[in-house]
Amino acid sequence: MKRLAYLDALRGIAALLVVFTHSLPLMYPGHIWLFDVLFDPGKLGVLWFFMISGVVIPYSLRPGPDGARHFVVSRFMRLYPAYWLSLLAWLAMLSLTGSALPPWPQIVANLSMVQAALGFEDVIGLYWTLFIELVFYALCLLLFLSGRLYQLQVRRRCALAALAVALIMAAARAISDSKLPVALPLALSLMFSGSIWRQWLLAEHSAELASSLRRLLLGYALLLPPTLILGYSADMGTGESWGRYLFTYVLALSSFILLTQKWRLNHPLLVWLGGISYSLYLLHPSLLLLSQYLFGPGTLAALSTLILSLGAAHLCFRYLETPFIQLGQRLNQRHAKTHAARA
Repeated sequence: MKRLAYLDALRGIAALLVVFTHSLPLMYPGHIWLFDVLFDPGKLGVLWFFMISGVVIPYSLRPGPDGARHFVVSRFMRLYPAYWLSLLAWLAMLSLTGSALPPWPQIVANLSMVQAALGFEDVIGLYWTLFIELVFYALCLLLFLSGRLYQLQVRRRCALAALAVALIMAAARAISDSKLPVALPLALSLMFSGSIWRQWLLAEHSAELASSLRRLLLGYALLLPPTLILGYSADMGTGESWGRYLFTYVLALSSFILLTQKWRLNHPLLVWLGGISYSLYLLHPSLLLLSQYLFGPGTLAALSTLILSLGAAHLCFRYLETPFIQLGQRLNQRHAKTHAARA
């Protein structure tokens, strides 16, 4: 599958936005109106991540008898080694700084990446996004096995259905005052929408595709505001604000469209950042904890977090991610050769 450099660049910017958001309290421990009330840069980055996954993941499932197996192997090798390293690094930093370690059952559950489904909290807060990624992978795999993944109508219905589920969950959350995961169906909707947007990016401008995109935009215009208002009018412990979320979602959707069609960024530095973005995303919380321990709150700790995170992410990508990605490719090629020989 041909890589799209501007998506890598966008992925790199998204990772930097998350690092910036998590480092901001070190530089400005007080309230900043722009980020408290209007705009969440970290969430913008995460929403871009979800839409990029929608553009990429469904099309990494290649037709053929071993398509599903190849997908599972490649995704496992892509996600889990760096994820396990980030978990180990976080536990090491907790021990180094004298912080309390999570209970062992929680740590063991987090090895699976599906701890939310097992009833355990994430050891690192940002792991919630990875669970959503796995849910999307599973849905794509099911659609692939059923032969419907590449049907435009099916993916459009999935996107709109997930949006409707998000509205229902938001209403239930408002009525019951329960912390229901509204972000899960919202993210799935963005991912399926991203898979449809990919076809437009690759110059498949059919009338059916244009109609699907118009329906999706109308769906977001009608359902997204009430979903965010109902779901996030009350803060349930994570700084939730429907106004800030609504502005950020609208900005994420509009900027993603512009930056993937009109203003494509492909500077080599940004493309490099995109390459190391997964490791940067995973490792920066541990290095933020270390920097804060060494330097205390302040700009020096924030700069240290950025520099250490970039360096660690580069090393992780080169010496851990890349070898395991290549191992997955070799395993798939070996299986394909063995299967062909038997045939």
